[in-house]
Amino acid sequence: MALPPLTRRQLLLASAAASPLLASCAEDLTRYQGRPVVEVASELGVCAAAFATLRAGKAQPTEVTGRCSVAPDAVFQAASLTKPAVAYGALRLVLAGQLDLQAPVSQYLPQGYVHYQHALRRAPGDASDTVPASTLARIPVASLLNHTSGLPNWTGGALAPGFDPGQRWHYSGEGYVLLQAVMEAVTGAPIAPWMDAQVFAPLGMHDSSLVWKSAYAGRAMHADGGASGVTWRQPVAAASLYTTAGDFARLLAAFVSDEKLCALALSAPVVADKDLSLEWGYGWGIERTQAGPLLWQWGNNPGFRNFAMVSPTTRDGFVLLTNSDRGMALAAPLAQRVLPGEHPVFRSPLLG
Repeated sequence: MALPPLTRRQLLLASAAASPLLASCAEDLTRYQGRPVVEVASELGVCAAAFATLRAGKAQPTEVTGRCSVAPDAVFQAASLTKPAVAYGALRLVLAGQLDLQAPVSQYLPQGYVHYQHALRRAPGDASDTVPASTLARIPVASLLNHTSGLPNWTGGALAPGFDPGQRWHYSGEGYVLLQAVMEAVTGAPIAPWMDAQVFAPLGMHDSSLVWKSAYAGRAMHADGGASGVTWRQPVAAASLYTTAGDFARLLAAFVSDEKLCALALSAPVVADKDLSLEWGYGWGIERTQAGPLLWQWGNNPGFRNFAMVSPTTRDGFVLLTNSDRGMALAAPLAQRVLPGEHPVFRSPLLG
């Protein structure tokens, strides 16, 4: 069943970029560490949450909690957890010699890039602008993966870098949609079926897709708390993944079991938040700990809050999917349970 369209305002709120303005209203989620996940879910009134942990690289059975009925194989909107899934595909292309991270985007899009000004309206005739090849020549492919392209998070107008690519970190959904166009040019295929065939099927992620499938109708969780939902019928590499906790745990396992791919993701980190000592690699945020680096990413679509974190060293990790605006808090006690220690990421305004 189709859901109401996502408004521009909701989309901007859903994927809020890093900004000093957010710091004043960010909630410190570390206060939930050390408490049972079920207890925190009950206190906050979380409707449905599904989470799967990884132990030594092996996915464990999915657990569920919340006041609403939810099955272990429930399908959620992954929101920005889409990004590391797409990054996995992009890095596989790099390792295969098909994609050059240091090449300018113009090498793959010599005629320019058609930028649709609404993430859900991407058909001929919808509002769009063309980013010329001369602009794309300034943007390295690598900068799309680590959010240093200078592109905004989202824009309803013409797309252009706000600063010189590589100058600093700024979270960008638009950068990942541009990466989508690059990958489609490289592979000669639309990204949704390509991800199905080259990433999801080989990893056994049979309940994952960048677009809505009718088979999800009986298992898909709807946003709780009055948030307007959205049905992703066009693939958007920044936000449109549908998945289950078990499926995404398989992606985490694949990432940390592939030494070359994992090393590539960590090979050129940039500072994302100096105060919290957070960095960003190719496709993942990086939190440095005494036990080694941790890869992480959060997801925030209206009515959905998600989080994933994994250690390339121990290959322990977890993914959390929720259909509640208050669901992000559950990630803090989960991290403490699976990856004990201090996690400054839970003080980040990005998760607010």
